Amino acid sequence: MPPTDLQHSDYRIRKLIGTLGLFLPIVLPLAAWDFYASISHYYYSTLPSLIFIIILSAFGLFLLSYKGYKIDKATETISDDFLTNIGGLAALIVVFIPTSCVGSANSIIDAMCNVCELPLFGHNKDWANTVHLVSAGVFILCMGWMSRYKFTRGSDDGNHKLYKWCGNAVFISVALILVCIAIEHFITEAFIIHDYYVYIFETTAVIPFGISWLVKGKAIDDVKAMGRRMFGGGETK
Repeated sequence: MPPTDLQHSDYRIRKLIGTLGLFLPIVLPLAAWDFYASISHYYYSTLPSLIFIIILSAFGLFLLSYKGYKIDKATETISDDFLTNIGGLAALIVVFIPTSCVGSANSIIDAMCNVCELPLFGHNKDWANTVHLVSAGVFILCMGWMSRYKFTRGSDDGNHKLYKWCGNAVFISVALILVCIAIEHFITEAFIIHDYYVYIFETTAVIPFGISWLVKGKAIDDVKAMGRRMFGGGETK
């Protein structure tokens, strides 16, 4: 697909989405100085909450703004635009309908569940938690689908193996969360990572898709160009 098929702004959006994906699971525990059961539980900690809301909202808005390549009707049934719109809406729902306070691996956050009945301010409602979890899953799977199946189109990019690896890592991570949920249901006491498996596998999903979006946004080319300007007198080869 020729570069003219893609708006220059889309390259910037790719880099921004990739950067956010890399920083999200790293910045939150540093800001809270603690590990919670999932990335979503940082919604209930003061500074991490602000970071979580800003990053997830940015994800949603950037994805809604992203157009990508026009659909090839001969080989595709879902366009980049449609897929990222679904992912963007899912990311915004994750913000506006947070996860349940219970099971955060933090006693203070768990205690908040009885403070307020409104889901936006802390809840223990099954329906709200289900909506949040489904939305988070849809968001992550859309990002994995983009990496695995959308970024690997065309022959003008030599990073197809990287994109496939990143997409597969997302799918495997989501599958492992489901497997761990099943294991925890039957043998909770023997499951040594039962408090943190969601956070662990969310991280192994978010970081790979962040890498793939950065690479697809030509971030490596930008770094190389910057290096040539700094150390090569501005000459390009």
